[in-house]
Amino acid sequence: MNTTNEMVNPWNTDKPVSYSGMWIGTELCQASIRKKISGSEDDWLTYVIKNYMGPALGKSEAIKPRKDYSVLILGANEGWIERTLCSHGFVGKIIASDIADKALERARQKIEELGYTNVKYVVANLNKDVFEGPFDFIFAEGVLHHIEKIEECLERLSDSLSENGILIAPEFVGPVRFQLPEEQVRWINASLNVLPKALRPFSGDPEGHLPGTPQDNARVYYVPPTEQSIIDIDPSEALSGPKLRELFPQIFDILEQKGFGGTLLSYMTGHFDFERANKDLIAQDWLEVLVKIEDTLIKTGILQDEFTFYIMGKKKKS
Repeated sequence: MNTTNEMVNPWNTDKPVSYSGMWIGTELCQASIRKKISGSEDDWLTYVIKNYMGPALGKSEAIKPRKDYSVLILGANEGWIERTLCSHGFVGKIIASDIADKALERARQKIEELGYTNVKYVVANLNKDVFEGPFDFIFAEGVLHHIEKIEECLERLSDSLSENGILIAPEFVGPVRFQLPEEQVRWINASLNVLPKALRPFSGDPEGHLPGTPQDNARVYYVPPTEQSIIDIDPSEALSGPKLRELFPQIFDILEQKGFGGTLLSYMTGHFDFERANKDLIAQDWLEVLVKIEDTLIKTGILQDEFTFYIMGKKKKS
């Protein structure tokens, strides 16, 4: 991930960041996300490989040799995107970038162990750094909402795309620094209130099979973080979500746009035991209820998706 303050970067740790306690760390939520993006069991990257990268992989007619196709990865982190591309037969140049040098070093070691030689790792800050293109594919997974100077960044990325290139961006497009509107907070708490207390932070409660009483729910409930608390953890977190919604269609041609939720679930870490849902069928069943509530709120227009999968092309000049 990128940050406006290079001295504060919670993603640049000595060990890979764990998502096990978050909604995206559960298989049930991942299955839901896959279905919304690909319409199948394929994850978003496999979907892109199958539907957009055939020529670069020698699986369909190409306009140039396979080795001449190029990829730029933004926020490469632990390196799963480049390893997946290489394993599917991509032999062109890959530039994998991130501001997190420790994560990049682990990624570099893994790619060397696998014997791939077409990947170059670059420590970069997307607020200012320029990549020499053109690139046929630019991947940006959950990184652009961290960029303060987002309009300039997107303009540079557009300039870096080849004429028929695409930018692939599964992105958070929700409120700046998670400053949620009241109606969204109310729905988060209303959803949590239907759960049995055993799945919420009511430690050792003898009535764990029951939902919370009004008194319980007045004591344990979700409160949005303050802006300062987010800044203290990561000054770059959730800076540009609303701007991405606005700027993507202005700067690029939108080829695909598919929401995949997170409007309630992404805020429930610490209030619902997501890790337990991977191994406990009861917790899994209740997570299905939460997913259904979130999907219904989005489907009926009460709330919006806060995570969206975009595929974008270079804006055609009129």
